[in-house]
Amino acid sequence: MVIIINAAGKILMNPLNVAITIRSFDTASEAYKKLIAAARVSYLNSTGLHLSEQALCSALKYADISIAGTEKYTRAVIDAAPQLKIISRVGIGLDSIDLDAAEERGIRVLNTPGSTIQPVAEHTLALLLAVLKQIPDYNYRMRDGDFSIRPGTLLAGKRVGIIGLGRIGKKVASFLEILGCSIGYYDPYVNLKDRNGWYKYASIGELLAHAEIVTIHSSAQQGNACIIDKTALDGITKGIILINTARGSLVNENALIAGLMDGRIRAAGLDVFPQEPYSGPLLSFPQVIATPHIASNTIESRKEMEMEAVKNILDRIKRLT
Repeated sequence: MVIIINAAGKILMNPLNVAITIRSFDTASEAYKKLIAAARVSYLNSTGLHLSEQALCSALKYADISIAGTEKYTRAVIDAAPQLKIISRVGIGLDSIDLDAAEERGIRVLNTPGSTIQPVAEHTLALLLAVLKQIPDYNYRMRDGDFSIRPGTLLAGKRVGIIGLGRIGKKVASFLEILGCSIGYYDPYVNLKDRNGWYKYASIGELLAHAEIVTIHSSAQQGNACIIDKTALDGITKGIILINTARGSLVNENALIAGLMDGRIRAAGLDVFPQEPYSGPLLSFPQVIATPHIASNTIESRKEMEMEAVKNILDRIKRLT
C-alpha cells in the first residue's frame, strides 16, 4: 500500500500517478491544487518544450493519467505506458494522439473544446486584419526609418469562405458578418437552413473559386490528409487571402508556396504548420504572417482549459480508485 499526504494534509491511499507532459502547466493555479488534492504528480514537464517520443515514454512509464498538449502520443509512447488509463488533453484537437492505439488499450481520451472557441476566433480575426492592413510590415519599416505608405484593404464587403463550420468556424463567421462580410461555408456535416445570408458551397473547390478570403476551421483529416492541395488551388483565378488556425496538415506546404509565388494566394496568416516548431520556407515570404501555434494561448483561456482538463480527470478518477 502507498500512502501519500497531500498539501492539504489529506491522506491519499494508493493515489493515482499523473504525468503532466504538456509543455507548460501553471502549478500555482487552482486547477493544479485540485489535481494534487486527488492524485500524485509523478512527472511534470518543466522544459517549456514539446517532449520527444523518447522523453514521453520515460515520463509515462508509471503514469495512470496524463495531462497532454500537442506532443505526439504515438503507438510506441502508449505501449510504453502500461498503467495509463486516461489522457486528458488541454485543448481540442486529438490528432496528436494515436486514438486507435488508445482504444485498443481501453484508454479514455478527453479534451477541452469549450475553452478554445473565443481565443481561436479572435486570433483568426487578428491575423486577417494584420494581413489586410499590413500591420507587421509597417511596424518593422517605421523602426528602420521608412515612412512610405501603400493603400490597405477593407475587410467590409469581402466574400469570406469558411472551411469547417463547427463552434470556432461559427464564431469566426459571426465576427466577420458583423464587420460587413458576406459569409459562405463548406462543411459536409452542417446545413444551416435557418441562417439567412450564409451560403453553403457544394465543395472546397467551389468555395475557393468564389471567396476572396478563406479561413480554415476543420478538424484534422484521417491520415493527416490535406484539404487544400494543388488540385484545389488550381481552380483559383484570383489572389485570395488564406488564414489557417486549425491544423497545419490541412494545407499542402508545396501547393501553398506555389500559390504564393504565382499570386493565386495573395497573402496568408498562419498559426499552424506541417511541422512544429516551424522554420521552413513559408517564413521567407513577406506576405505571410506567422505565429507559433498560439491561437488558443491567452491567459484567460489557458486557465479555463487547464481547469477543464483537471475536472475531466476528477470526474472519472473515482472509478479508478
